[in-house]
Amino acid sequence: MKQLDIPNLPDELFDRIEQRARKAGRSVAEQATEILARGLSADETEEALIESIRKDREQLANKGVFMTDAFLNAAIEQGRE
Repeated sequence: MKQLDIPNLPDELFDRIEQRARKAGRSVAEQATEILARGLSADETEEALIESIRKDREQLANKGVFMTDAFLNAAIEQGRE
C-alpha cells in the first residue's frame, strides 16, 4: 500500500482530522483516508450527474426542445409562485 506525506499540513486541519478520528475510533491516517475517499467519490458522482444532464440536454435539443439556463431558471421561479 502507498504512503502519503503531507508537508506543511496546518495544525488546525490536523486537529480536526484527529478529532474526527477519535470519534470514529480510527487512527488519524485511517480517518484522513476515509475523508479523501469520500471527497473523491463525491466528485465522481457530481461529474456523472453533470454528464447525464449534458446528454439529456443534447437529446432534448435534437428534438427541438432547448433547456437553456434561462429556461430552467424561469421554470424554477414559476414553481415558486
